[in-house]
Amino acid sequence: MADSASFDAHELRQFAADLTRAPQRVVDKVPPVVKRGATQVKAQLRAEMGASPSFGVLARGITYDILDGGFTAEIGPVKADRHGKSVIGVGANIAYFGGAHGGGGTVPDPQGALDAEAPRMERAIADLIGEL
Repeated sequence: MADSASFDAHELRQFAADLTRAPQRVVDKVPPVVKRGATQVKAQLRAEMGASPSFGVLARGITYDILDGGFTAEIGPVKADRHGKSVIGVGANIAYFGGAHGGGGTVPDPQGALDAEAPRMERAIADLIGEL
């Protein structure tokens, strides 16, 4: 689906495993936190891409998928359409990281949007843990 920023999710995976022992009322509150975080990251990525004079048109192709029963999200530019082709994914890679023949690399790295949202998600998850 998307080229996505990533981070060390070891603690998040451990938290997800711990949730199997948590009351259902707490478990049910995690997917909305993940969705809210994914929406925020997507919005920042779209704003950054949209601000680019050269690559702004690609902003509309930045999406997210909620995975693992709502416990994870994959956020980024669409890699391929239903026919296996996407100008958006290729163009976004150039926008973020530059091309083999120069150019591009002018849109902030997607990792920055994830880093900006991570503290808010951590607080929200900590609040859930507090409910235990």
